[in-house]
Amino acid sequence: MERASIRWMTNACFEIQSDGVVLVSDPCLLQTSFKGFKEPFFENVDGIMISHLHWDHTTELKYLVNKFNPAVFTGVSGSLQLAEYLDMNTSYLFPMYPDQELDMGEYRIKAFYNRHSDVKMSYSVQAKQCSSYDFYSSYPGLEKLQAAGGMEMYSYLLTFKNGFKVLFWGGNISQSQNSMLEGIRPDVALMQYSNQDPPELAELARAINPSVIIPHHHDLKMTLAEAQPKLEMLSNLLSCPLLCPRNGEKLCF
Repeated sequence: MERASIRWMTNACFEIQSDGVVLVSDPCLLQTSFKGFKEPFFENVDGIMISHLHWDHTTELKYLVNKFNPAVFTGVSGSLQLAEYLDMNTSYLFPMYPDQELDMGEYRIKAFYNRHSDVKMSYSVQAKQCSSYDFYSSYPGLEKLQAAGGMEMYSYLLTFKNGFKVLFWGGNISQSQNSMLEGIRPDVALMQYSNQDPPELAELARAINPSVIIPHHHDLKMTLAEAQPKLEMLSNLLSCPLLCPRNGEKLCF
């Protein structure tokens, strides 16, 4: 009997379904190396998890919020900027503190604080970065979020009523991450694999101890074929299966 399904879209965007609930992570769909998506991307969205506010995690957020009025989970420090950018009903915005867990009825969501990898830019330079991109005219105001993206980054643990657990993780690998996430044992861990060192990521995975891992963020600037060697390198270091779906492919569990 199917307990959940997970569809990897592109970059860090996943559609996670269980118990009739549809949750989406980091909706950037049209500005990655994969150009196969056209609207509509989803039939329904009940909640959106935002790891951080960089453009490559938020470009389609406004579209989804306006269409579905989902709950939006984000870190506390950038929540006001996000509310202003979206001009949303703040009843649907859930700023989360580290280690906070919310019971949403059909699922529970817990936030784990992390840091973004070194962005090597000052606050003001980060704020101006988006406006220089050729896609900026399609997302006016996105630079208001960009500078806040490096200050906080959240991972989320989802627990559905049927007991199925999904960890959505990204950011720096550190001893604090190993200690914080040790022994969570999710059914699926969605783990960022962009600039992370493969042995360090494998060590973190062993601490988390998931049943399977699905990587993400490896196709922002390269095709899946180009990313295949680095995916194989990570797979050889893991003690659990690494599932590598195609863009838009749904996996059932």
